[in-house]
Amino acid sequence: MARSPPEPEPRVSRHPLLSKLLIIAALIALMSVALTLVRVTVAERSAYRQDATDQVSAAHARAQTITGPVIWLQYTETGVRRVRIDGDGGERFREEPVTESRVALVFPQRLETRSQLATERRQRGIFPVMVYTSQHRSTGRFVWNDPVPRTPGARITPGRALLLMGVSDARGLLSAPQLRLAGQPLAVAPAPAEAPLPLAAVIDLALLQPGATLDVALDFELAGTGRIGWVPLADDTEVTLVSPWPHPSFGGNFLPRTRRVGADGFEATWRVPALSTQARTQFAARGNERPQPEQFSVSLADPVDPYRLAERAAKYGLLFIVLTFAAFFVLEMVRRWRIHPMQYLMIGAALVLFFLLLLSLAEHLAFGAAYALASGACIGLLAYYLRHVLGGWRAGLAMSSLLVALYGVLYSILLSEDNALLLGSLLLFGVLATVMTVTRRIDWYDVLPTDAAGSATKAR
Repeated sequence: MARSPPEPEPRVSRHPLLSKLLIIAALIALMSVALTLVRVTVAERSAYRQDATDQVSAAHARAQTITGPVIWLQYTETGVRRVRIDGDGGERFREEPVTESRVALVFPQRLETRSQLATERRQRGIFPVMVYTSQHRSTGRFVWNDPVPRTPGARITPGRALLLMGVSDARGLLSAPQLRLAGQPLAVAPAPAEAPLPLAAVIDLALLQPGATLDVALDFELAGTGRIGWVPLADDTEVTLVSPWPHPSFGGNFLPRTRRVGADGFEATWRVPALSTQARTQFAARGNERPQPEQFSVSLADPVDPYRLAERAAKYGLLFIVLTFAAFFVLEMVRRWRIHPMQYLMIGAALVLFFLLLLSLAEHLAFGAAYALASGACIGLLAYYLRHVLGGWRAGLAMSSLLVALYGVLYSILLSEDNALLLGSLLLFGVLATVMTVTRRIDWYDVLPTDAAGSATKAR
């Protein structure tokens, strides 16, 4: 009776530790590709949110910047210039009249503004957009000191005098501004095309006497989206803004001198003297390269932007996966667990899916609730899976508790942007210290057999 051929022995890697590390590294690279796709999705959803904001702004009013009031005086200067005449009799000159159109600007000596701002949340699909309505009351003073530069021998002819004011989006004006100058009411209308600001009121030239003091009062209501700012053009500009919005973000070239921010809203006061800003020079500049004047502003910022936090979470995703895989690998060596690469892949897929689930839930829920639901779902799934992979609930729950700690640290890092580097460094140091402590008694030569040991195994 013929003997059956011996069954082939299973191939055993001569370097199992190195092979396992290479497989885990390949899986981490695959997970990094998946995380990149998640970050692309976050960027796309953030762009959709910006499109929704633009659509609401187009129908409501865009971010507003308030400028003025300033006095804009048109005048003509008529003088004489000498023109050379070429002829046989030598060099000769003749005089001819020259008339040029010019403009003079007069800025307020002081301008004080008291503003109140109320917010409203609008929805465009699933995306919220913050809009506002505001009431402004400004009082100031002009001193007329003949701003027209005089050329010797020239004759000045005054033209139109306009009191100009501007908002960056005139569609936001909820009613006609109420304007008074030297006690006289002035009607506000669209400014001529050549004026630097969109709104104007005609000033009686009889008021513009040397040394005249012109008190101005301006009241108006203005709507906008997201941000409101002011250009400081007076000798002394003071703006006080009060709003129930509890999360202001102050920006521009000047911060408030005083501010109070609480759960019931904020109150901020800016004081900007003309000596500390180039806004006048920038406003008076002409041409296509006219710079944007300096300004100060406040934005109605969302303190917990789900897309910004989801993007930050995805940036930490690779570190999150590396730490999880490292924990499984170390415990595999210490506890002699057998975890197949396909099981590593399943665990990594669940970790990546957490970030996509977090993004989708954060579009409908508060970020804290979305994070709790997404992390709870993934931890529960992994606990159930690891109970079968590791052969019991005790081991599965132990690894799940490790994941709970990692998710907790990640959430702390996301909410504490200023301390993110410190928390991340402490986390890495703690992980390294734990790995070194747990593996201090492992004989790595025993885990990585030599050629002789492999030959002896085959001989037996």
